[in-house]
Amino acid sequence: MSTASLGLVVAAFFALGAAWLTGKTLATRASGTPTAQFAAQQQPAAARERIDLRQPLRSLATVHGATLAQRGIGLELAVPDAPLTVAAIAGDLSRLMAHIADTAATTLPNGSTLHVLARAEGHQAVVSLREAELSAGDAADVPPRLSLAFETGIGRPASPLAHACQAIAARHSARIYTAPSPLGDGCLTLRFPLHGARTARAPKGLL
Repeated sequence: MSTASLGLVVAAFFALGAAWLTGKTLATRASGTPTAQFAAQQQPAAARERIDLRQPLRSLATVHGATLAQRGIGLELAVPDAPLTVAAIAGDLSRLMAHIADTAATTLPNGSTLHVLARAEGHQAVVSLREAELSAGDAADVPPRLSLAFETGIGRPASPLAHACQAIAARHSARIYTAPSPLGDGCLTLRFPLHGARTARAPKGLL
């Protein structure tokens, strides 16, 4: 092989090596370099605020009570004297109550009353919701409709509003499920971790 031919071969090998290194570098950047990963980690999480859970609960009456009343649905709310402070994303709790009110408006029959009871149990804020029919005899034979609207089963998918409520609860390490309470069996139950170790007094009465 001549000297000129050998030089061309060496140059070709250098060119191939440079192309391989360039491709590897670009592929590494595309899959995520430490810089890209650091930038992704720097995306701010939604800020939490200390919110008294009684405030969004009272909005059920002040904001959504008229809509429920138009559909012939009453609302009775009982909250404790002491705050039920939770760490929450601003606006999430109001949206949660709005979704529950909308579900109640489309689920409960005319003449029913939605009872809402809030209290502290240990380190948790607990809210129980249950409807009462106008006729007590009829109510004994009908499962609580509001709880059923949040349950899933074969052939009974949860509504979009129920899914939205579950998503909000999950963001706050909270739960939405069916459980008995002082209001009776089958209550739609919300459990939120309280901000700090505290226990609120029981509700004095309906507001």
